[in-house]
Amino acid sequence: MNILIIEDNPLKRDKVVEFLKVNETLNITEAASYNSGLLAVHEKVFDLLIVDMSMPTFDRNENTQGGRFRALAGKEIVTKLSKANKLVPFVVLTGYKDFSIDSQSLSIDQIHDLLKTLGELYLGCIVFETTDDVWQGKLSAVLEKLGC
Repeated sequence: MNILIIEDNPLKRDKVVEFLKVNETLNITEAASYNSGLLAVHEKVFDLLIVDMSMPTFDRNENTQGGRFRALAGKEIVTKLSKANKLVPFVVLTGYKDFSIDSQSLSIDQIHDLLKTLGELYLGCIVFETTDDVWQGKLSAVLEKLGC
């Protein structure tokens, strides 16, 4: 199974990759921004996307902060893929429960309701917390649903 993780936080991404690598049947690709995530999807076929909600437009490095920060980048990515008929099963894995866009605020429940409109390819929203491993159980359930 080919999995793409789109996550800008290297510590969170490493924890997720470490968790997934226990299953040797998983091929994991990593992307660290909105643009690199979209590029990866167009270069390779994936069976599952694990998408962070908030991330920069471009990959960060020592010379740049990644361009404009996108509070709803994950939603933007999956919506764009849906419109292009390239959406595959996906789950949102985020460390935030509230998202601010300009002067508007959206809760994780509101994001969940918006993503449900994309249909059965949306496999849920998981809150990632470094202090517990609840996210691992929820991500394992998603993988089991997909036959892993």
